[in-house]
Amino acid sequence: MISTGIQKLDEFLSGGIQPGVIVDIFGGAGTGKTQLLLQLSINSIKNGGHVLYFDTTGEFRPERVLEIQKQTETQLNFLKQITVSRITNTSEQIKSIKNIQNNNFSLIVIDNITDLFSYEYQKDESTLEKNSLFMKYMNDLSKLAITNKIPIILTNMIRNIGDKEIENMKGAIDPFTHIKIHLFKNSTKFSGKIYWAFDKKSFSYTIGKMGLSDYTEDF
Repeated sequence: MISTGIQKLDEFLSGGIQPGVIVDIFGGAGTGKTQLLLQLSINSIKNGGHVLYFDTTGEFRPERVLEIQKQTETQLNFLKQITVSRITNTSEQIKSIKNIQNNNFSLIVIDNITDLFSYEYQKDESTLEKNSLFMKYMNDLSKLAITNKIPIILTNMIRNIGDKEIENMKGAIDPFTHIKIHLFKNSTKFSGKIYWAFDKKSFSYTIGKMGLSDYTEDF
């Protein structure tokens, strides 16, 4: 089990992220999606694990991991326990799952799950092909998570339609995810909603040097 680092989320999830589940973290820019992904990775390493990190955006920052490591005052080498794979197109992204030979990973993360698909399949006439390929990819992810009892955590972007935030390719993602975490920012603070097992919970959080943590005024 992997702690999220946010007490309210851990309580809602009966302790944290369980083996074999797919977690979808989505929200707008600057809401802490990648940061939450990093702290889940680090918490997995603290448990003795090794993380496989698929980076589709080129935004993985090893210096951020080192910064957190300094704040933690640990003897562990976090970067040594993170295998980073830079993915540059959808063909690589699809093949990456099939090429996993080592089943000793404690966690697999994908940042960002839909970015390359949306970039390569922009024309209306390619929507059907995009959705078909993506759902097959999600099905392969689901099999990998369940068969190997490895949690897989994704980040995803949103589109603003009117005053609503709509998750990108939501219809193709939802059938394969067990836990969904929506992060957003209102005028005064960061807030989120978590959906799991036909239940949901709202929470507030702050973003600091160590990552996301509970909004203290909620306690």
